[in-house]
Amino acid sequence: MNTIEATMSMLEFMPEDAQLMVFNYTKTLFTSFCPSNPFTPVTIDQIISDLNESHNQIAAGEGMPMKEALLDLGKKHGFI
Repeated sequence: MNTIEATMSMLEFMPEDAQLMVFNYTKTLFTSFCPSNPFTPVTIDQIISDLNESHNQIAAGEGMPMKEALLDLGKKHGFI
């Protein structure tokens, strides 16, 4: 069982009020502007800018196959 499956399994067996607490906490991670938020909200302009940069990198041959990128991330963060 991988991490996502284990997490979903735990959530399925939680009481509804506990599920709601988890949902509300998770929602604050994505909407909070506090410095400790690892998921800093961005503007539409920033998203478009990032996408344009990605397209330019791919067009210049600077892309990496997804499988290789995911393996690198897994090794970097200790999942593999």
